[in-house]
Amino acid sequence: MPMIKNILFFFFLVTVFVSVCAQSDAKDYIIGGNQLYAQKDYAKAELQYKQALSKDANSIKANYNLGNSLYHQKKYDESRAHYYKIIKNIKSSKADKHKAFHNIGKTYLDENEPEKAVQNLKEALRFNPYDEQTRYNYALARKMLEEQKKQDQNKDQQKDQNKGDKNQENPESGDKNESEQEKNKGNQQNQGQGGNEEGEGNQPKDQQITKGSDGKGQDSRNAMNKEYQEGVLRALEQQEQETLKKIISQKAKKVRTNTEKDW
Repeated sequence: MPMIKNILFFFFLVTVFVSVCAQSDAKDYIIGGNQLYAQKDYAKAELQYKQALSKDANSIKANYNLGNSLYHQKKYDESRAHYYKIIKNIKSSKADKHKAFHNIGKTYLDENEPEKAVQNLKEALRFNPYDEQTRYNYALARKMLEEQKKQDQNKDQQKDQNKGDKNQENPESGDKNESEQEKNKGNQQNQGQGGNEEGEGNQPKDQQITKGSDGKGQDSRNAMNKEYQEGVLRALEQQEQETLKKIISQKAKKVRTNTEKDW
């Protein structure tokens, strides 16, 4: 019996020793990765952090720094995968989870997906509501989301308007009561030709009643001018939205936080 206890104790010591050695090896790879990261050699730093994870798959530092290295290489899906590992790790602190959610939100901002950015940055604020960089990015993401929704609404309205323009009534099929039709017939017979009264009688085939009129045709030139003016106004509105978007984008590039490691 004492011999069995000694054997079990020996295996326990071996397990602890192997675990300590693995963590020590992982730490060495992390240090090497940090040096390459500081030199902005993100591809080589990525390899070092992956080596660290091969020794210690649950390393919070290795996952976080690897996520940052992948982020700088614009490998956003891969970087998010490692940030999520930190969030799911039971050993992660609130500060760890805050930084992970913050960086996930940042990747979505860079991919111009403000809705997902808002969701993750909101989660980051749950763990640290006082972080100024997170609060700024959260406000920026909400602003981008509002602008995106406005643009979608404008596109839908434009589609509806274009559809309505195609379905405009033709003057020849406009509402006319029987007395007006009889009057037209009499005028056409007396005068020998139609089209003397605006909106009545024979009209040019390309003339259309603009939506919302009182049933009387308008000169084709006036109708075309009105459509041209509406087109110019829509173009100006679109240009204004694009300008606002550029301003927000330029400001974001200057002020947004970088996903630098702080280990």
